[in-house]
Amino acid sequence: MDMLNAMQTFVAVAENHGITAASEKLGCSKAIVSRTLSLLEERLDVRLLNRTTRRVSLTEAGNEYLEHCRNILEQNAEIESRFAEKSLEPQGRLRIAVPVTFGSQYVAPLLPKFLERHKKVQVDLHMSDRYVDIIEEGMDLAIRIGATGSDSLIVRKFAETHHQLAASPELIERMGGKPKDVSDLKNWPSITYSLRQNAPAWQNFRVAPDSIRTSTNNGDTIVTLAEQGVGYCYLPTFILTPALELGSLVPMLENEANDTTPLYVLYPHRRRLPLKTRVFIDFMVENFSDL
Repeated sequence: MDMLNAMQTFVAVAENHGITAASEKLGCSKAIVSRTLSLLEERLDVRLLNRTTRRVSLTEAGNEYLEHCRNILEQNAEIESRFAEKSLEPQGRLRIAVPVTFGSQYVAPLLPKFLERHKKVQVDLHMSDRYVDIIEEGMDLAIRIGATGSDSLIVRKFAETHHQLAASPELIERMGGKPKDVSDLKNWPSITYSLRQNAPAWQNFRVAPDSIRTSTNNGDTIVTLAEQGVGYCYLPTFILTPALELGSLVPMLENEANDTTPLYVLYPHRRRLPLKTRVFIDFMVENFSDL
């Protein structure tokens, strides 16, 4: 017995509230539909439908089985679609929302490789450090660091980054040397990321609001201010690395303030994800792991 065909027949009968309407939709005779349903119930050893001369209705078991059938048929359609797409070429404009620093340092340098691989895709890279509403603003996907911001989107992790506490040599000298533990930071001036919903915290330590000398919505600006001794900062290592390598910033409390933050790609719920979006997500997973 072809179970997928039987499931399709059962779903058609349930959704069209009758064998006649289902047979018309499926393009087969009523006898074939009735026979398929009988064999299915016999196979499952349960009654799925209550039949009268005018209509059919679902039993309790039929309602439960209907949901399982829909899920299985949708998964099967998705699998068939993905394999069929292997012979197709992604194309069209792909609109991507990405944080400024991550976009300029990591996504932009990889774009030539992606565009060379997919010659019919055009990329519109929307760089902003605010939380972009990708549905409202017509984006195909967004890259976010840490918090995802919406339950209405599909979220896929593609990498991790580590946070690092850092300050300029000048500030460290002014404060009498590096802090020995996080409690020593209570008297240090800080620079924070203004788009963060809460003050940064780690190891049960939260930055005191009155210690915040400056806040800004851009990671590179935080680095610039920290290099000038305005305050210490706590940022992803991919933002801090150039300054740490130059020595304009010095890492502090490496064993205490070193949270791991996931990097996500987010995209809208759709029955079938556009091929251009899927290949970019796969590209991100392929090219990133830890930063």
